Amino acid sequence: MKRILLVIVIFLPLQLLAQYNWQTLSNAPASWRYDDVYFINPDIGWAIHGSYYYGAYSSLPTHQYGQVWETRNGGNTWQLRHDSASAFYRCVGFTDSLNGWIGNLADSTITPDTIPFYQTNDGGKTLTPVTLPSPRPKGVCGISVINDSIIYAYGRYFGPAILLKTINKGVTWTTQNMNAYATGLVDAHFFDKDTGFITGCNGNNGLILNTTDGGITWKTVYQGARNDTEIVWKIFFPSRDTGYASIEYVGPNYFANKAYRTYFIKTIDGGKTWTEHPFINNYDEEGIGFINDTVGWIGGSISQDTYITYNGGNTWQKDYGFGTVLSPISNPGFAINRFRKFGDTLMYASGNTEYKLSGKITSVNNLQNNSPLSINYPNPFIEQTTIYYKLTSTCTNVNVYVSNLLGEKVLSQNLGAQYTGEHKFVLDIPLPAGIYYYTIVAGDYTVTRKLVKVN
Repeated sequence: MKRILLVIVIFLPLQLLAQYNWQTLSNAPASWRYDDVYFINPDIGWAIHGSYYYGAYSSLPTHQYGQVWETRNGGNTWQLRHDSASAFYRCVGFTDSLNGWIGNLADSTITPDTIPFYQTNDGGKTLTPVTLPSPRPKGVCGISVINDSIIYAYGRYFGPAILLKTINKGVTWTTQNMNAYATGLVDAHFFDKDTGFITGCNGNNGLILNTTDGGITWKTVYQGARNDTEIVWKIFFPSRDTGYASIEYVGPNYFANKAYRTYFIKTIDGGKTWTEHPFINNYDEEGIGFINDTVGWIGGSISQDTYITYNGGNTWQKDYGFGTVLSPISNPGFAINRFRKFGDTLMYASGNTEYKLSGKITSVNNLQNNSPLSINYPNPFIEQTTIYYKLTSTCTNVNVYVSNLLGEKVLSQNLGAQYTGEHKFVLDIPLPAGIYYYTIVAGDYTVTRKLVKVN
């Protein structure tokens, strides 16, 4: 049986490498833009609405404020959990089905709410201001959940540049003035609790900073040289070595409706060096996401198509899977601001509404080089199931977690160090019938699969 399972794992990607079809989640909320989306497992997630003047784009009143929406079935249906009368919600992150944080842009010229950071303990229904020390941020643009205890937050994109961090599940927070490095902060990607990258700008130039000591010190690994009002907007690593980031141009030519060139940046050495690559001219880049090292998307602001690349950014073409015109926006405002990748085959995108990409597997090389392959049998199972997985390099610390649909861990087991090769783990614990997810964490790489327990 073990040999048969490995054959399935190796050849399945070759059979499925074809099209990448995004599904518009027809029951999802729709507006000018949902700034962020975050999932704790493939089924449970939240989307947050910002705030904007609609003008001629809608029959709605000229202003709509922040909202928090939740799904518990993979985006099939959504419930409005919180509706603000004054906020511009910018980012969201959760550790489980109840506990999460929401960043507010807190721009008093746009919205009355100047509280930068909120916490929820009931899945987004109730938001409580987070008590923060000095230097206190004026707004928060991004959140990075490392584990159930360690969370980073950062912002704003137009300053001041402040980094927030908790190591005790949000009970207390520390703040760090980042003005020595940046004038604004937007997004981040962390490989673990100590190593990560944060994006933004320094003056008129886009910027990426790197830390290897949990944010105590930072090193500039990319800074633009055009001095033309650019911001590194979103960052995305489909694997440990390969990463991409979008550069948003907000210079004078944009506001004067004149021609301008745009770029994105790419690393193939784990973020040590970044290379600029040309993108579509006169394009307001925002969201960026990749399903593997070579296939990915860049989305723009309102009224711009989303583009796909199949060759690591060498060429781009329009992806017509986005941009469904949905009420209340009569203008085809696509406005993709965030991509989220969950496991090897599932992605979500947040823009004028919510989108879902599922059922496509990353390339053979990416899987072999960058993640433990896994499959479990039998599935569904009655009493026990065996998880088979393959490590492509020796890992000093391998962990297996099993969670229920609420994101609650029902098993957490450390398997210690394991060598390159094939391994198996027998899951034999009493569980009620239902759907579960197991996650294998081996070094920097994580893979998640669904389990179905039946009576």
